[in-house]
Amino acid sequence: MAKRRNAQKTTTATSDEATAIYTESDSVWKDMLDRYFPDFMAFFFPDTYKVINWERGYEFLDTELQKLSVQNLTGKRLADKLVKVHRVGEENAVCIFIHIEVQNYPDPTFVERMYVYNYRIFDRFYEINRKKAKAKKVAPSPTAKVISLAVLTDDNDNYRPCEFHQKEDGGYELLFHFPMIKLLDYNDKWAKLEAETNLFAVVVMAHLKAQQEKKNPLQLLDWKVRLVEMLYQRNYEKEQVQQLLRFIDWIMVLPKDLEPLAQARLAQLEEDVKMAYVTSFERLGIEKGREEGLKEGLEKGREEGIEEGIKEGLVKGLVKGLEEGLVKGLEEGLVKGQQTGATEIVLRLLKRKFGNGEFTSEIEQQINTLTLAQLEDLSDHLLNFSNRANLEAWLQLQKGPPSDN
Repeated sequence: MAKRRNAQKTTTATSDEATAIYTESDSVWKDMLDRYFPDFMAFFFPDTYKVINWERGYEFLDTELQKLSVQNLTGKRLADKLVKVHRVGEENAVCIFIHIEVQNYPDPTFVERMYVYNYRIFDRFYEINRKKAKAKKVAPSPTAKVISLAVLTDDNDNYRPCEFHQKEDGGYELLFHFPMIKLLDYNDKWAKLEAETNLFAVVVMAHLKAQQEKKNPLQLLDWKVRLVEMLYQRNYEKEQVQQLLRFIDWIMVLPKDLEPLAQARLAQLEEDVKMAYVTSFERLGIEKGREEGLKEGLEKGREEGIEEGIKEGLVKGLVKGLEEGLVKGLEEGLVKGQQTGATEIVLRLLKRKFGNGEFTSEIEQQINTLTLAQLEDLSDHLLNFSNRANLEAWLQLQKGPPSDN
């Protein structure tokens, strides 16, 4: 397995509302690229993958990339990466610039941006190389090559930029060509995607179906369940399955009114396969509850802080109130979010298991009073319950032994 060094995550800050739509996709794409860079290269750019000496490892240079940002040519970048690798049989490093683009219209500045990044990266390392040689009083070694690669995830089949070309009278001509992958093309290779074991085959299928079925939520739900089922049929490692589940869950977003049905179908699927990590989606639900609780805590803390600050007096009171209110609100909101998310998931699983007829309001009230630790314990036991009596016995144990009176 290839070694990774100094991996750093980068964020792309922008005020463009259209770009904000892709915030979650941005996060999961970047995360997959950070975690599985060799798999990414093997799947999308196999020819380049073959010439890289993976035994020497690779290094993300995101900090360097941020310094070279093209401020006036923003576009909607989903994930840009700059990676330092070594070619097979060569000592000098090679820099690979990877650009993943999400946009719904042809961007006339895209190829220009690719060219500008390429020469800025080249110039950056040319200067570093020259300064090192000058300090050592030796001739500079050959400057690192820069390979630019693009993956386009938009749904415009006619938009296929892959070169920047300038030509003028007098013999001047500049041609910058780069390999470009269009995700839409994989629609014609669906059977190969389903047979492919590379992690990014699942990534592509999830992205394409999210794109195709965004106006057909029921079909999107069916595909979401189908892709999760596909994960369980492959010999992926536990951590790989969990990361792919996260990608699928974030990219294939369902309407809120379909979430209960989705959770029920996924819970049943996980119960059927009986694997060690089948509670991934339950954990995702708790994670969402935690995030909602965190947001609620921030808002509550901010409100309490402002109120206390006004009472105690302008600047000093406001600062103190904000600090104390935020801390208190964060703590309360985080716990509340975790517990709410866990309660909803446990209730949904129990209703699925026993049916609404067997699941009384009294039982539901008891579950609503359980602590987070008790809910986690119940989630571990519920698959072993064969009837409602088992559940009632477990709930009685949480109350302690019955009184003699």
